[in-house]
Amino acid sequence: MRIKERMTAVAVAAMAVAMLGSTQVGVASADKDFGEFSVGGRILEAFEATGGVPTWGNPTMNEAAAAYNGRFQRFDNTSFYWKANVSGGVAHQIGGAIRALWSNTKTNGQGYERGPLGYPVSDELAAGTGRKQFLQGGNVYYGAKTGTHIVWGEILNKYAAAGGPDKFGLPVGGEYKVGNQFRQDFEGGKRLQWP
Repeated sequence: MRIKERMTAVAVAAMAVAMLGSTQVGVASADKDFGEFSVGGRILEAFEATGGVPTWGNPTMNEAAAAYNGRFQRFDNTSFYWKANVSGGVAHQIGGAIRALWSNTKTNGQGYERGPLGYPVSDELAAGTGRKQFLQGGNVYYGAKTGTHIVWGEILNKYAAAGGPDKFGLPVGGEYKVGNQFRQDFEGGKRLQWP
Protein backbone atom coordinates (compact mmCIF):
# COMPACT_ATOMS: atom_id res chain seq x y z
CA MET A 1 0.00 0.00 0.00
CA ARG A 2 1.16 3.44 -0.73
CA ILE A 3 1.24 6.13 1.93
CA LYS A 4 -1.80 7.93 0.46
CA GLU A 5 -3.86 4.72 0.47
CA ARG A 6 -2.76 3.92 4.03
CA MET A 7 -3.76 7.43 5.14
CA THR A 8 -7.16 7.01 3.48
CA ALA A 9 -7.69 3.63 5.17
CA VAL A 10 -6.70 5.09 8.55
CA ALA A 11 -9.01 8.07 8.00
CA VAL A 12 -11.92 5.79 7.04
CA ALA A 13 -11.31 3.59 10.10
CA ALA A 14 -11.18 6.65 12.38
CA MET A 15 -14.42 8.00 10.89
CA ALA A 16 -16.11 4.61 11.40
CA VAL A 17 -15.05 4.53 15.05
CA ALA A 18 -16.24 8.10 15.53
CA MET A 19 -19.60 7.33 13.90
CA LEU A 20 -20.10 4.18 15.96
CA GLY A 21 -19.22 6.04 19.13
CA SER A 22 -21.71 8.80 18.39
CA THR A 23 -24.57 6.43 17.64
CA GLN A 24 -24.12 3.99 20.50
CA VAL A 25 -26.80 4.09 23.11
CA GLY A 26 -25.71 3.50 26.67
CA VAL A 27 -24.64 4.99 29.94
CA ALA A 28 -22.32 7.97 29.70
CA SER A 29 -18.93 7.45 31.27
CA ALA A 30 -19.80 9.96 34.03
CA ASP A 31 -22.92 8.02 35.03
CA LYS A 32 -22.88 5.60 37.95
CA ASP A 33 -24.90 2.41 38.10
CA PHE A 34 -26.90 1.57 41.22
CA GLY A 35 -28.38 -1.84 40.51
CA GLU A 36 -30.62 -1.62 37.47
CA PHE A 37 -30.70 2.20 37.36
CA SER A 38 -28.07 4.84 36.57
CA VAL A 39 -27.58 8.32 38.00
CA GLY A 40 -25.65 10.98 36.13
CA GLY A 41 -24.98 14.64 35.47
CA ARG A 42 -26.22 17.33 37.82
CA ILE A 43 -28.51 14.92 39.65
CA LEU A 44 -25.55 12.66 40.43
CA GLU A 45 -23.56 15.68 41.66
CA ALA A 46 -26.36 16.74 44.03
CA PHE A 47 -27.11 13.15 45.10
CA GLU A 48 -23.51 12.52 46.14
CA ALA A 49 -23.00 15.98 47.68
CA THR A 50 -26.01 15.53 49.98
CA GLY A 51 -25.28 12.02 51.23
CA GLY A 52 -25.78 9.56 48.38
CA VAL A 53 -27.13 6.07 49.02
CA PRO A 54 -26.77 6.15 52.85
CA THR A 55 -29.03 9.23 53.00
CA TRP A 56 -31.39 8.84 50.03
CA GLY A 57 -31.32 5.14 49.18
CA ASN A 58 -31.02 3.76 45.68
CA PRO A 59 -32.65 5.17 42.55
CA THR A 60 -36.04 3.65 41.76
CA MET A 61 -36.02 4.80 38.14
CA ASN A 62 -33.70 6.29 35.54
CA GLU A 63 -33.61 10.05 35.07
CA ALA A 64 -36.68 11.29 33.18
CA ALA A 65 -38.04 14.45 31.59
CA ALA A 66 -39.69 17.02 33.87
CA ALA A 67 -41.73 20.06 32.82
CA TYR A 68 -40.22 22.97 30.95
CA ASN A 69 -37.09 21.06 29.83
CA GLY A 70 -36.09 19.96 33.32
CA ARG A 71 -35.12 16.52 34.61
CA PHE A 72 -35.98 14.46 37.68
CA GLN A 73 -35.17 11.15 39.32
CA ARG A 74 -36.81 9.31 42.22
CA PHE A 75 -34.89 7.49 44.95
CA ASP A 76 -36.01 5.37 47.92
CA ASN A 77 -36.28 8.40 50.25
CA THR A 78 -36.54 11.48 48.02
CA SER A 79 -36.56 12.87 44.49
CA PHE A 80 -34.09 15.19 42.78
CA TYR A 81 -35.16 17.88 40.31
CA TRP A 82 -32.99 19.89 37.94
CA LYS A 83 -33.52 22.61 35.35
CA ALA A 84 -30.66 24.39 33.61
CA ASN A 85 -31.77 27.97 34.31
CA VAL A 86 -33.08 27.38 37.85
CA SER A 87 -30.81 27.74 40.90
CA GLY A 88 -27.69 28.14 38.78
CA GLY A 89 -28.25 24.72 37.22
CA VAL A 90 -27.91 22.89 40.56
CA ALA A 91 -30.21 19.91 41.19
CA HIS A 92 -32.11 19.80 44.49
CA GLN A 93 -33.74 17.03 46.49
CA ILE A 94 -37.33 17.28 47.63
CA GLY A 95 -39.01 14.65 49.76
CA GLY A 96 -41.30 13.71 52.62
CA ALA A 97 -44.15 15.96 53.72
CA ILE A 98 -42.76 18.91 51.76
CA ARG A 99 -42.80 16.93 48.50
CA ALA A 100 -46.32 15.66 49.28
CA LEU A 101 -47.65 19.22 49.64
CA TRP A 102 -45.69 20.42 46.59
CA SER A 103 -47.17 17.62 44.48
CA ASN A 104 -50.72 18.58 45.52
CA THR A 105 -50.36 22.37 45.10
CA LYS A 106 -51.97 22.72 41.71
CA THR A 107 -52.65 25.19 38.94
CA ASN A 108 -54.90 23.99 36.12
CA GLY A 109 -54.94 20.55 37.75
CA GLN A 110 -51.15 20.18 37.63
CA GLY A 111 -48.81 19.96 40.61
CA TYR A 112 -45.11 19.31 41.16
CA GLU A 113 -42.90 21.61 39.06
CA ARG A 114 -45.91 22.48 36.85
CA GLY A 115 -47.77 23.98 39.82
CA PRO A 116 -47.48 27.51 41.23
CA LEU A 117 -44.42 26.66 43.36
CA GLY A 118 -42.29 25.61 40.36
CA TYR A 119 -38.91 23.94 40.83
CA PRO A 120 -37.04 23.63 44.14
CA VAL A 121 -34.25 26.20 44.49
CA SER A 122 -32.78 24.76 47.71
CA ASP A 123 -32.48 21.44 49.43
CA GLU A 124 -34.56 20.85 52.56
CA LEU A 125 -33.10 22.84 55.47
CA ALA A 126 -33.57 23.23 59.22
CA ALA A 127 -36.13 25.88 60.16
CA GLY A 128 -36.66 26.65 63.84
CA THR A 129 -38.19 23.46 65.24
CA GLY A 130 -39.01 22.14 61.78
CA ARG A 131 -37.87 22.05 58.18
CA LYS A 132 -38.16 24.37 55.18
CA GLN A 133 -37.57 24.32 51.44
CA PHE A 134 -37.38 27.21 49.02
CA LEU A 135 -39.09 26.90 45.64
CA GLN A 136 -39.46 29.29 42.74
CA GLY A 137 -42.95 30.40 43.79
CA GLY A 138 -42.68 30.36 47.59
CA ASN A 139 -41.42 28.43 50.58
CA VAL A 140 -42.79 25.28 52.20
CA TYR A 141 -42.41 24.79 55.97
CA TYR A 142 -42.92 21.62 58.00
CA GLY A 143 -43.17 21.07 61.74
CA ALA A 144 -44.23 17.95 63.63
CA LYS A 145 -46.75 20.02 65.63
CA THR A 146 -47.66 22.59 62.95
CA GLY A 147 -47.97 20.49 59.78
CA THR A 148 -46.83 21.46 56.29
CA HIS A 149 -47.73 24.89 54.88
CA ILE A 150 -46.77 27.28 52.09
CA VAL A 151 -45.73 30.86 52.74
CA TRP A 152 -45.53 33.01 49.63
CA GLY A 153 -46.11 36.39 48.07
CA GLU A 154 -46.19 39.52 50.22
CA ILE A 155 -46.73 37.50 53.40
CA LEU A 156 -43.47 35.67 52.67
CA ASN A 157 -41.72 39.04 52.34
CA LYS A 158 -43.11 40.13 55.72
CA TYR A 159 -42.27 36.76 57.27
CA ALA A 160 -38.66 37.00 56.10
CA ALA A 161 -38.42 40.58 57.42
CA ALA A 162 -39.77 39.38 60.80
CA GLY A 163 -37.02 36.75 61.05
CA GLY A 164 -38.76 33.75 59.48
CA PRO A 165 -39.19 30.52 61.46
CA ASP A 166 -36.24 31.16 63.77
CA LYS A 167 -37.72 34.41 65.16
CA PHE A 168 -41.39 34.36 64.18
CA GLY A 169 -42.18 30.63 64.39
CA LEU A 170 -43.56 28.17 61.86
CA PRO A 171 -46.85 28.65 60.02
CA VAL A 172 -49.76 26.78 61.61
CA GLY A 173 -52.02 27.04 58.59
CA GLY A 174 -52.17 28.23 55.01
CA GLU A 175 -52.87 31.71 53.74
CA TYR A 176 -56.52 32.76 53.90
CA LYS A 177 -58.54 35.81 52.89
CA VAL A 178 -60.64 38.08 55.12
CA GLY A 179 -62.30 40.88 53.18
CA ASN A 180 -59.59 42.31 50.95
CA GLN A 181 -56.71 41.09 53.16
CA PHE A 182 -54.61 37.97 52.93
CA ARG A 183 -53.66 36.54 56.33
CA GLN A 184 -51.58 33.71 57.71
CA ASP A 185 -51.20 32.46 61.29
CA PHE A 186 -47.96 31.35 62.94
CA GLU A 187 -46.87 29.71 66.18
CA GLY A 188 -47.58 31.58 69.39
CA GLY A 189 -50.74 33.24 68.03
CA LYS A 190 -48.78 35.50 65.69
CA ARG A 191 -50.36 36.64 62.43
CA LEU A 192 -49.18 38.38 59.28
CA GLN A 193 -51.47 40.09 56.81
CA TRP A 194 -51.33 41.95 53.51
CA PRO A 195 -52.16 44.63 52.52
